[in-house]
Amino acid sequence: MVKIKKASNLGVTFSKRRVGLFKKASELCTLCGAKIVIVIFSLDGKNVFSFGDPSVDRLVERFLGRNLPPANNDVHNQQIVACREAGIRERNTKLMNLKGVLQMEKNCGESLREIRKRADGV
Repeated sequence: MVKIKKASNLGVTFSKRRVGLFKKASELCTLCGAKIVIVIFSLDGKNVFSFGDPSVDRLVERFLGRNLPPANNDVHNQQIVACREAGIRERNTKLMNLKGVLQMEKNCGESLREIRKRADGV
């Protein structure tokens, strides 16, 4: 790998890679329940782009050791949290499955359009 020298190509690559990185981070949060913060400074240093799940501020504060929630050893609350997280994972799995079905239906529709074009042309 070598650094891109042309400024316009560099800007386009930066934007695409930034979007891709944020998308992958979002998927990691959704699929694995990870807590992620990403901070990216633009090429000129004037703009800052950030991604955080659940929020950038909350996770940075947690990382710095400020405003930590009090330790909660209550088994009931732990069960509620575990149940809530299981429900979120289940809904995310259903969403991913529905996205796959939607893509298959789109592909099928496109195939049918092609078949109709061929049939009309013959």
